[in-house]
Amino acid sequence: MSIDKKAAGAVSDDLVTEGAFALYRAENAHRVSEFRKSDNADAAIAADFDAYRIRYLRKFRDFTESLSEQGLTVTRSA
Repeated sequence: MSIDKKAAGAVSDDLVTEGAFALYRAENAHRVSEFRKSDNADAAIAADFDAYRIRYLRKFRDFTESLSEQGLTVTRSA
């Protein structure tokens, strides 16, 4: 069975983006809780994350690289 590298890359990118979003939510819990009070909370949170997307993508990649140097990996649970 052959794995399509483009598809594998997309899955990896999705994992990084979702990891970056989780990191954003963890570091900005106070902002997220304020956004949750609005009528369109999910859109407000997504818009705020988009403003900081590059920063959190870089932070998450740095985090996963640090783990990798110690022989650990980040994977998606089933």
